[in-house]
Amino acid sequence: MADTESFLRLETDRPHHLLVLHWQDFVPSETYREGMLEGIQISRREGMENWIMDMKLMKVIRQADQEWTIASWFPQFQLLGVKRLAFVVSDDIFNQMAVSSMIATLRPRFQAEVEYFQELPAALRWAQENGGGSSVSSLFSVK
Repeated sequence: MADTESFLRLETDRPHHLLVLHWQDFVPSETYREGMLEGIQISRREGMENWIMDMKLMKVIRQADQEWTIASWFPQFQLLGVKRLAFVVSDDIFNQMAVSSMIATLRPRFQAEVEYFQELPAALRWAQENGGGSSVSSLFSVK
């Protein structure tokens, strides 16, 4: 990541209707929630049907933020009609446990295909299937 002080960088790949959220470090609650909601806004505005949550460098997600994700963020996410959601698995075991717990709770309500990847390039290939060329642009960064 170019800016090592950032907690989040959002990028779009418009030809593939793809939004990528690159998370890093131990993200403060306010920043986590702001970033997740910004993802919703970008998806609504630009018709993003595929998401990648790149959590490779992200640390644990606070319990309160996990609960907020399930109760407040997920219902808004469902309304977007996202078709594919990829997770690039964190190197942090506590983040892995938090994400697994949230997905286990939400799995019965998911309309999107959900896949897990160890590396971003594999997640990008999967999320970009059935699309054209790539035109990635950086949209948003949170410090």
